[in-house]
Amino acid sequence: MLSRRFLSLSKACRSLARVDKVNESLDAKRGRLLYQSKKRGILENDILLGDFAQENLSKMTPEQLVNYDKLINGEHMEWDLFYYLSDKKVAPEEVASCPVYQLLKKFVDSKRVPRNI
Repeated sequence: MLSRRFLSLSKACRSLARVDKVNESLDAKRGRLLYQSKKRGILENDILLGDFAQENLSKMTPEQLVNYDKLINGEHMEWDLFYYLSDKKVAPEEVASCPVYQLLKKFVDSKRVPRNI
């Protein structure tokens, strides 16, 4: 009985978390994505995504905004996103081939401090 209640609750939460913002204005979407980029729950992603969003969201097309939203709020775990961006893991093809991910990766790579060996 408890597991059935939990499953129905988890399905309800999952559907709430994945609601598409159909009538969201571009300014509202940019504001939401900026906030979500800066408040990830992992400090490393707060910095990487927050800085990227601060510099780039205002220049993105509506299609790019949708793709960025899917990238940061989609199915990939926070640590996986960090590992992809920091070259600790190879990004899956659907992520690596996304033009917005490529912009983000280029941005992150440009911020790297070269190591003196």
